[in-house]
Amino acid sequence: MAETLVVVGIKNLGRDIALHFARQKWRVVCASRTPADVEKLAAEVTAAGGEGVACPCDLARPETLAPIVRGGVDLCVAAQSPGGRFGSRPFLEIDDAELAHGFAISVQGTWNLLKVVGRELAEKRRGTFIQIGTSSGVRSKEGFAALGANQSSLRTLVQVVAKEWRAHGIHVVYVPADGPIESERSRGWAGSQGLGKLLPPLEIARACEYLHRQDPRAWTHELLLRPGQGDWSAPT
Repeated sequence: MAETLVVVGIKNLGRDIALHFARQKWRVVCASRTPADVEKLAAEVTAAGGEGVACPCDLARPETLAPIVRGGVDLCVAAQSPGGRFGSRPFLEIDDAELAHGFAISVQGTWNLLKVVGRELAEKRRGTFIQIGTSSGVRSKEGFAALGANQSSLRTLVQVVAKEWRAHGIHVVYVPADGPIESERSRGWAGSQGLGKLLPPLEIARACEYLHRQDPRAWTHELLLRPGQGDWSAPT
């Protein structure tokens, strides 16, 4: 029987992760707020060789999340992003709403997701939950006060759950992408000479597969991914 991936946040990276597992014949539950987006990706998953399941939901509304685990779940990848503006901004110039919005999507959203997925995995006493994070979750940087506060909180939440659930056979992992992820937009500003400074989405998807396949005797609970031309010696 095919394994089931639940991927939450299906634009850009989430889409690439879904299609990677689709090519390996997985059942892929595509979860996001916009029905048209989840239906489109579910069709792409099926066309790629998997079984696509469209599941509109909202991480901020726990009552909408129950359908994502119907039919079971073996691996859940949380790749949601609060969106909004891009780049740094001095602390005193950051709107307070930015902190609240980021918390609602990243921290509260994952809190709600863990509650639903965790119950399903606990019943089977196996499975994997992977949270995609950012560099702000592992090191502070001027200009990113709101993002850093939320991502640090998210990392701590995932760490606590990993410690609680590993005794029950559930593998919980935090995967911070310490660098920009390759996309149409990032390729535009990086140029042909800067692709080595971007993280290929396929490699992040392959990392998720690797983590899911690990022997419980040697689980990785945090995997930091950096671009090939990034500073691998940078502090974490």
